[in-house]
Amino acid sequence: MQAKTTPVAPVPSKQNDSGNVRWSDLLGEGNKLKLYGFIRLDLLFDSQQPNNPQSILFIKSPDPRTGNENGDFTMHPRLTRFGIDYSGPRIAKLGNAELTGKLETDFQNGGTESRQIIRIRHAYLRLDWKEFYILAGQTWDTVSPLFPTVNSDTLQWNAGNTGDRRPQLRVAYEPKAGRGKFSFTGGIGLTGAIDALDLDANGVRDGEESARPDIQGRIGFSHPVGGKDRVASVGLSGFYGFLRTARPVAGRTEFRSQLVNIDFTLPLASRLAFKGEGWWGRNMSDVRGGAGQGINAATGRAVRGRGGWAEANLKISRYLSINPGFSTDDPADADLSAGGRTRNSAFFIANRITPGGNFLFGADYLRWKTDFKGFLRGIDHRVNIFFQYNF
Repeated sequence: MQAKTTPVAPVPSKQNDSGNVRWSDLLGEGNKLKLYGFIRLDLLFDSQQPNNPQSILFIKSPDPRTGNENGDFTMHPRLTRFGIDYSGPRIAKLGNAELTGKLETDFQNGGTESRQIIRIRHAYLRLDWKEFYILAGQTWDTVSPLFPTVNSDTLQWNAGNTGDRRPQLRVAYEPKAGRGKFSFTGGIGLTGAIDALDLDANGVRDGEESARPDIQGRIGFSHPVGGKDRVASVGLSGFYGFLRTARPVAGRTEFRSQLVNIDFTLPLASRLAFKGEGWWGRNMSDVRGGAGQGINAATGRAVRGRGGWAEANLKISRYLSINPGFSTDDPADADLSAGGRTRNSAFFIANRITPGGNFLFGADYLRWKTDFKGFLRGIDHRVNIFFQYNF
């Protein structure tokens, strides 16, 4: 005769009373996700054709030998953005470090105009302690941390603004000093992430062939002035990259990339602030300098250059702000061959209207000039109108 067995109680379901799965079941206890982004449409008008009507970097020469005098019009939703901010539990075995992360994407990565391809903007994790953090992944360069309000796509790259996004490993120490704060940041990154330079055309990027990462660093100080949202800051940053070719290029196989940058933000009143950067260096195409020209392949010479940008941020009312400014990138003419870009600059004004309901309307105007060695100057009157809903 078999003994009676006691029924085993069913394992409690990890669902709430309504039968819906909880966020904690999907993420794990102590983890949080925050979704953000915007939906956006851009309309772009050019009086003279740029290198790309969407992702503008310079203006083509109207010289009959190289181009034409036509303008263009385009529209696209490619800057529509989706992001996830991650916040995880503290890690006791790492000194109670706080773990966070970010994944952010848009669609400015090629494809047809109705079949756009997704692009990773940011993808990193970060460990924070009280005044120290480690970041691993892809995000903004340490060098040249600011960018203008105008030109939301290419941010005046190669026309005065340097610094981009790349894979990197970064450490930072940010101690307080009274009401202010110092920032000491350093890291290594992937050389060639931006310009993919391959001078000897052997299928290997020259930065990777050097077997060394680039080195970046910044020393900065910030201090509140007036209200809590008004912070003045100044910083000095630098970039040093290594390149190597398998075959000699103009008699050389070793090259270097260098950039020194000064950045500042200066709030003067509750409705008025200034910000900008100034820089100089050589072989800066991988950090968006030298008007996009790094090494002269005919001579082996690194293209030297200097430049910067500055803008005013004027808040007219709670609904309207305007941002006039100027940017310039001035490579050394002696380092360039015929047809090279000897200067790339723009005067601009950006208008932002926020009527409410997370809606943003923008209207930007740029008078953009690109000078060439031995060819006619390109001049473009560019208008960018966009509609954006933030969430």
